Amino acid sequence: MAQSQQLNQPQLRLHITRTARHQALIPLHSAAASKLALIVGYQAMALINRDLARAFTPCEEEAERRLTQFRRTKRS
Repeated sequence: MAQSQQLNQPQLRLHITRTARHQALIPLHSAAASKLALIVGYQAMALINRDLARAFTPCEEEAERRLTQFRRTKRS
């Protein structure tokens, strides 16, 4: 039966400068800023879509009424 052997973990000590730590975190800040920009953009588009729906709903309702009338006259 084979005996299990423990591996010796190498001990490494690294010194990371403050500048390197800061630069490593910059993409995280950029990613958060990009997400925030997307959220703001979606909120703005929601307002635009609401206004478009208000403007075109009467036109769509009229078109639906006319189409319904046309279909009724076609059947008769």
